[in-house]
Amino acid sequence: MKRFATGVLLLLCLALFASFPADGGEGKRTGEKEPIWVEGEVIVTWRTPQEHSSLQAAGAGGGSVQEISGLSREWGKTVAVVKIPGKSTEELLRSFSSDPGVERVSPNYILRILSPVTPNDPRFSSQWGLSNTGQNSGRAGADIDAPTAWGIRTSALTTKVVAIIDTGITKNHEDLKDNLWTGPGGIHGRNCVYDNDDPEDDHGHGTHVAGIIGAKGNNGIGTAGVAWNVKLMAVKAFNSQGTGKTSDELEAYAWILQKKREGVDIVAVNASYGGPGFSGEARQAIQDLGNAGILFVAAAGNYATDNDQSPEYPASYGLPNIISVASTDRNDALSDFSNYGRTSVHLAAPGTDIWSTWTPSYTPSAGDIFFDDMESGDGKWTTSAEHYSPQIHWMIVDSTRDGRPTKVWTDGPEQHTIGNQKTYLTVRDDIDLSGRETEPLVFGMEIRPDLENGADFLRLEFSPDSGTTWTTVHSFTGGGDEWTSFSTPIPGTFRTDRFRFRFVFETGLSSTGYGGVEIDDVGIGRGVWSYMSGSGTSMATPFVTGAAALVSSQFPGESMDRIRSRILGGVDRLSSLSGKVSTGGRLNLARSLGAAVPDGDSGGGGGCSVAGIPSLLFLLPLLLLVRK
Repeated sequence: MKRFATGVLLLLCLALFASFPADGGEGKRTGEKEPIWVEGEVIVTWRTPQEHSSLQAAGAGGGSVQEISGLSREWGKTVAVVKIPGKSTEELLRSFSSDPGVERVSPNYILRILSPVTPNDPRFSSQWGLSNTGQNSGRAGADIDAPTAWGIRTSALTTKVVAIIDTGITKNHEDLKDNLWTGPGGIHGRNCVYDNDDPEDDHGHGTHVAGIIGAKGNNGIGTAGVAWNVKLMAVKAFNSQGTGKTSDELEAYAWILQKKREGVDIVAVNASYGGPGFSGEARQAIQDLGNAGILFVAAAGNYATDNDQSPEYPASYGLPNIISVASTDRNDALSDFSNYGRTSVHLAAPGTDIWSTWTPSYTPSAGDIFFDDMESGDGKWTTSAEHYSPQIHWMIVDSTRDGRPTKVWTDGPEQHTIGNQKTYLTVRDDIDLSGRETEPLVFGMEIRPDLENGADFLRLEFSPDSGTTWTTVHSFTGGGDEWTSFSTPIPGTFRTDRFRFRFVFETGLSSTGYGGVEIDDVGIGRGVWSYMSGSGTSMATPFVTGAAALVSSQFPGESMDRIRSRILGGVDRLSSLSGKVSTGGRLNLARSLGAAVPDGDSGGGGGCSVAGIPSLLFLLPLLLLVRK
């Protein structure tokens, strides 16, 4: 006791000769607008009880020592608030932390009520998963409690990165470009499909997922992500059809692990894909990611089945770094398409009718970089065929579209009924796309496919070098003999002064009675930044990945296991999810960040998948998507 009193009195005496900080000691961290602690005060816990009279004596000389007696009695120690004139909080922290009689010392932090924070993004009112006020017949509060959470933190630390294994990300999207991770050489990720450093999205799914995680918030544009500012790393492992291979998946895991070991602080991987095929190599690679401290957030699947009985991978690998995510609707019920699993699926998040970013929309018209409506003949094109194909192939014919007469390219009236043919329709001249790296360039057309599904195919191919090399960017089969609009972004790899495109038509071995393909109004031009509504466990998963980015930023010293526990332990437990997911609940971002908010209760498969090949867990057909 004598040592305690003497030590405090010595500090008080020294304080008499010290001057106050010139700036008043605001106790701010870099970038903070308001003080985060009471300057010049600390809370000290001594290892043993101290006499009350000694605490009073310690306050002599203008200082003060105010015991928190309730905690002192509860813990059998002494807990007190100490304030010494002329001593900054940092100086007091250093002094008391060096005293062997002190168990711990911390600033006297300033706490504030968690006023809800609402961003000014114009589509935020449609984002019920973030803030459900009952819009569109939803149930108020059936959301992740984002406005309350944003009262604690809106953005991830600048060092935190999330890797998105998907179809890529539209790098110049108005609501995403500021949040893209940038590596050496200006790269934003990796393309494991085409083995290059240009992970441009030629499908849309990856861009949609990225926007849910981290569309830039409060910028007056589009939507808001879970994390308003977060580094998004694009890892493209799925092609323009939304399909991929285990080999590409493994390449993605290896590349992410390499970046982690190079010092990139990758917090989590978003895996909005899956299939029934178990891969020992994939499981080991995901385990390696976990050993490196990376969470793996995976979609549970869109087949309304029990993953405990029929596992969906990678969500069902059962590794300690995996969080498997089911989907809820705007009334906090399990989405009718969502997989579930009492033990294998961990929690749910909003996944029905989720608005987010998308690849740019485009309607070809005269005056674009390239446009042809075929009304003036075939002057912009060349046709050819393999030697075994019929001599009659591509031609321009009269047709109707939207009830109006029009001229169109066709593979030749009824010619594709001859089996085993392969013909080409190629743009004749180079198209200069150089110097347009930051523009939303899009290829578009109207197409009427009537093909035997799985037997007849029309492939769209791009070339950056006048046709020396070709890359398939989309493949059509089936189609139903209906006119439809098609567009796809043009990746930076092809934006040269020698760009060309072509169509390759190939039939099965036998003749069929299908009508073939008609193509009209082909163009290349500047698209418009787009947003869409989509449904699937693919949409639920990025809510949790965004949460991982914020939680790891709020508690930067905590382990991956602890971050995972905060997310799973912070759910809103719902009767609708009891027995369906292991936590029995839906993500609550505010509670995951440490907010004391009430629990909630509502009372209350679409993606293609081939064994062994991951597929995007996104509800199709595209009729379920609404573009505005």
